[in-house]
Amino acid sequence: MARQQLEFADLDRLAAELTRLRDTGYTPQGNWTLGQICDHLAIFFRGSLDGFSQRVPWLIRVTLGKLILRSIFKNRGMREGVKVPKSFLPGEPGDDAESVATLLELIDRFRAHPGDYHPSPLFGHLSREQWTALHLIHAAHHLSFLTPGEAGPPA
Repeated sequence: MARQQLEFADLDRLAAELTRLRDTGYTPQGNWTLGQICDHLAIFFRGSLDGFSQRVPWLIRVTLGKLILRSIFKNRGMREGVKVPKSFLPGEPGDDAESVATLLELIDRFRAHPGDYHPSPLFGHLSREQWTALHLIHAAHHLSFLTPGEAGPPA
């Protein structure tokens, strides 16, 4: 089965998709469950709000980072199979509903956050609009590996 094509216009549509997948179930087309995807996305939402513990060297951020970011925004997508540091990976599968609830809370915090966000470890300083777009593209990338169902989450 092929991955679904997703693009979220705003955070409300992302939240609606998370709720739908939690409530109607899904078939994974990749290696992660809904809970693991939410846990992974939560790392980046939380980092944009509270800061990241990792950063790549400045020279990489201003060269390679800027090129990658430009490509993500231009293509409204991310490549499959990109290796990321272990600290950005989710743990073992857990409770989907709990992970969705945590991510929905972070989305609400992100939406209500006054002022600037923390810099991205790879892309550096991003505006509110850039962070929002990046979170939406990142979520669409990972959630595209889940095909919505009707029978509840897989066992």
